[in-house]
Amino acid sequence: MQPIFKEYARFLHDNGCDISWFQERTYWLDHNIVKAFTRGGEQRLVSLYKIVVSDDLTVALTKHKQNVDGLQFESWDETIARFRPHLKSIERDSIDLLRQYGIGTKRKIVNTNSTGKDSMVVTHLAKKAGLNFETYFNVTTLDVAESNRMAKRNGFKHILPNPEYGGFYKYIQRYDGGGNQMIPSRLNRFCCNYFKESPTIDYFPNDESLIFLFGMRNQESVRRSGYKDIWKNEKWGERDWIALLPIRQWSEFDVWLYVLSEDIEVNDKYRYGYDRVGCGIACPNYTKYTWVLDKYWYPYLFDRWRNILRNDFINNNKWLIMNCTVDEYVTKAWTGGVYRDCPTEEVVSEFSQYSGLDISIARKYFNRYCANGCINKRRQPLRIKDRNALAMNMKMFGRNINRFLCKKCLMKEFGWSKSQWNEKVDEFKAQGCQLF
Repeated sequence: MQPIFKEYARFLHDNGCDISWFQERTYWLDHNIVKAFTRGGEQRLVSLYKIVVSDDLTVALTKHKQNVDGLQFESWDETIARFRPHLKSIERDSIDLLRQYGIGTKRKIVNTNSTGKDSMVVTHLAKKAGLNFETYFNVTTLDVAESNRMAKRNGFKHILPNPEYGGFYKYIQRYDGGGNQMIPSRLNRFCCNYFKESPTIDYFPNDESLIFLFGMRNQESVRRSGYKDIWKNEKWGERDWIALLPIRQWSEFDVWLYVLSEDIEVNDKYRYGYDRVGCGIACPNYTKYTWVLDKYWYPYLFDRWRNILRNDFINNNKWLIMNCTVDEYVTKAWTGGVYRDCPTEEVVSEFSQYSGLDISIARKYFNRYCANGCINKRRQPLRIKDRNALAMNMKMFGRNINRFLCKKCLMKEFGWSKSQWNEKVDEFKAQGCQLF
């Protein structure tokens, strides 16, 4: 649950929502539900409005059934006052932990700060604890300008990406072995490894003893729910590095109350309505709720990413991989997995138009499995997704075939090496064969 700032109220207003109810420093946002604490008597957290984002990224604000006339609500300051003893308690526990491991240690203390709320709280606590530490900011090249300016304003040292990778937008121009552009997905989230974890590991000497201060919390995920005060990343190997998690038992609400009570600097992305400040625009874990924020606050970056996705889909014939249209891929399906089991007529028709193939031929490219019974890594029948392989079947066996072979089996069938395969594909393309 996070506070609703005036900037987010402006976003709602500009998207056609009635915000006559809005008062500054009063309301909270909890999974797209506007909430507030009632004032007087027994304080209750009441759901007031539901924010609904449609597939076309239009926004609607509907009244919640708990929203009744005559209720008065607590201000943030009143809520903070109620929770003050709790905040002092968790602050004391966190500072004690930091002092236990950080005071008098011979290890270098490294504070990693993403400019997110959790990181800023840890930095604040480390200062209160009297630790001698240095603060670092990972330049992922996907952070928005607000985050970069905040890191610079606070004097954080910068950890840059591996020069071999370059920035994110340069890196995704690489291609995997199948010719597909490197688009992150929920099934292939390479971004964190390449632009945060690996650069940090490479930055510090292997033989240096370090304590990292991380803002990870048990509440954030199932995987993190089991973390203890001391944590070690398995990717560190035998390095004498440990991580200290001083706020791991804090809730998100705890963090926000503490931020507000201590007047800790808040990244503008939170003011805009985002619940996290990391990688902007291209994160596959984001949802349409995030995308509508992207479209409003960062229209240039939003359009840039959508164009990258569109070109990726068309250039790599992803109709055959995803069983969806270009628009479906760009607006929702790119985050991972096959969009549907079988293509719709709209999908087949769109592929036919883009490829210049008669629709009866275009239909043969979809959901073809190797007739020799080949299986994939998951021990499932091998679906042929490579357009060149599908085209080669029809070129060599005729366009009326219904029995297809995978690329490996085709090469074996005709005794072709990999180079000979590529020569054949290039030859048929040069001849102007529409199948390819």
